[in-house]
Amino acid sequence: MSGSDREPRQVELIGPVAQVFTYSIAAGLMLLGPVLAWTGDSLWSGLCPAIITFPIGVAIAVTTYGQRRDAKRFRAVGVISTAEIVAVRIRKGGEDPDVAELRVHISGPGFDMFKADCEVPAGIPRPRIGDRLQVVVDPSDCTFAIGYDHLFERD
Repeated sequence: MSGSDREPRQVELIGPVAQVFTYSIAAGLMLLGPVLAWTGDSLWSGLCPAIITFPIGVAIAVTTYGQRRDAKRFRAVGVISTAEIVAVRIRKGGEDPDVAELRVHISGPGFDMFKADCEVPAGIPRPRIGDRLQVVVDPSDCTFAIGYDHLFERD
């Protein structure tokens, strides 16, 4: 395996609709300060909110760009594979949904089996040891994505 010297890593992906939505939110956050300064009484009325909202907007835009870049890469070179769950730990979410922290063995065509840690929503039914999940793997760097059904459809 060419990526065996790298640590396996789970990636999050988003689709084109979510991309438009998150870029819109990012633009709104980045423009909030200048709009308030222009429509307000002074430059300070826009500068104060911009100190907080502008960096958040930039971070959202950068994250979205990375997720879309990964989605395009997985669409082009991703290998449909299987992840077998070998350990499960449920982390209570409190107000947020519970999260299942998994230890999986990922195997598929064109690369050696590797072990990885990942997280998935702990829905109903909860993940159990021995369950198999469908994943998409980029064998060049051992990155993988779980639960993105649109990547499993091949033309």
